[in-house]
Amino acid sequence: MELTWKTEWLKASLLQYGEYDSNWERAYFDEHNGGYLVIDKERIEHSKTSKNEKEKFDKEYGMSMVLAQNGYRIEMLKERSGISSSDITINGINADLKCVSSHNNIVRDAKKAVRKQGAEIVVFEFEKETKEIYLELLKLKKEKISVYYYFSNDKTRVYEQ
Repeated sequence: MELTWKTEWLKASLLQYGEYDSNWERAYFDEHNGGYLVIDKERIEHSKTSKNEKEKFDKEYGMSMVLAQNGYRIEMLKERSGISSSDITINGINADLKCVSSHNNIVRDAKKAVRKQGAEIVVFEFEKETKEIYLELLKLKKEKISVYYYFSNDKTRVYEQ
């Protein structure tokens, strides 16, 4: 009997999820779409160093869960002291997470993530959907910066551009 593509993806995801060693916390696995979230244990420990780090971790964790629940394989990476680096990997690709309340810094934040933090994808959570946000996303498309985004009021759909 031939297995479907979805079944193969689920099996591969479950296998990958199970192969993480004791340096990783297995936080979530979605049995319907194969998305998962694993967290480097050093990242968890770092989140306990200050209130700021705890708030940053909680925000990144929430965004990572949205991605995992939408079928992406997410690794939350450890903090690198003094080194600007990506927050996560999405299906093995370095990515940075940005939660913004307006369109004002979208292009600047995305360029910084790509040029200084080594991200190949920038993930945005937008509080509300506006025409200005879409205009800024068009600018990023012209710059050939890969963006995934979703809106706070609907975390069931992640858009890729």
